[in-house]
Amino acid sequence: TSFNLFGIKAGGEWGGDRAAVNTLEYRDGVAAREQASFRVYDSIASSFNDYVEFLKSNPRYQEALDNVSDAKAFVRSLQDAGYATDPGYASKILDVMGSSVIQSASSR
Repeated sequence: TSFNLFGIKAGGEWGGDRAAVNTLEYRDGVAAREQASFRVYDSIASSFNDYVEFLKSNPRYQEALDNVSDAKAFVRSLQDAGYATDPGYASKILDVMGSSVIQSASSR
């Protein structure tokens, strides 16, 4: 496993290992399968740490970071900033967050 929990691609600035993965990308609202290079981590903790650093080091995500106390606003701000190409990214994440399984687990 790559432990890449957040789907962060490995651009030219990435100095770590990479994994070539088949992915579904949206361009102008049209879905297309393609292969992309994603970051590889040695642990789940490394994935979380890099996610935080990735968001902090990219000014386009500042609005999302300003909304960390409001999960719905945070996710919507990520989408608005272009975090994912899927036009349904925010609604899919919010659907998972609102699912009965997550609600049950978070009420314990």
